[in-house]
Amino acid sequence: MKSYCSIPSALFLLCFLSFSKVGESQERESEYVGFNKNALSTNIGIGGLYFTATGYYERLLQQNKWQKNISSFVKFGYGAEAHWGGGGMYMLAQYGIFTGAKIHHLEISTGPNFFISGDLKGDFAPWSAALGWRVQKPGGNFIFRMGAAWPEAIYTGLGVSF
Repeated sequence: MKSYCSIPSALFLLCFLSFSKVGESQERESEYVGFNKNALSTNIGIGGLYFTATGYYERLLQQNKWQKNISSFVKFGYGAEAHWGGGGMYMLAQYGIFTGAKIHHLEISTGPNFFISGDLKGDFAPWSAALGWRVQKPGGNFIFRMGAAWPEAIYTGLGVSF
């Protein structure tokens, strides 16, 4: 009787079938992963001969605002500034939004600013604002941000969300 399958052919077929990936396609609804509600961060800023360091507490208020990839937050900060003629301390509170659904976000915030000591106290309008780039993965804990702001000048910062 004649065999239609040789031993090497059978071994090749057996190896091919055991190493090939057999998959099954299923339609799954994507799960929404939101951002953590609280964050602590620090920023360091520089603007010529003007230097700042600020610590923040941030609270996320609403995610997917207006059924868009927009989230709103409030943040409270305490910082120090130094320049050629001296330095001082300041406090600020800001309301802001950030856009984007994945890792990279545009961040805009504004609110009152108070120089509580130093030679800039009373010399500037009591208002702060920031425009920057934020890197934070939804559900992730790490935050990196950079941008331009008053009173922080050109800043970069790191933070953790929880």
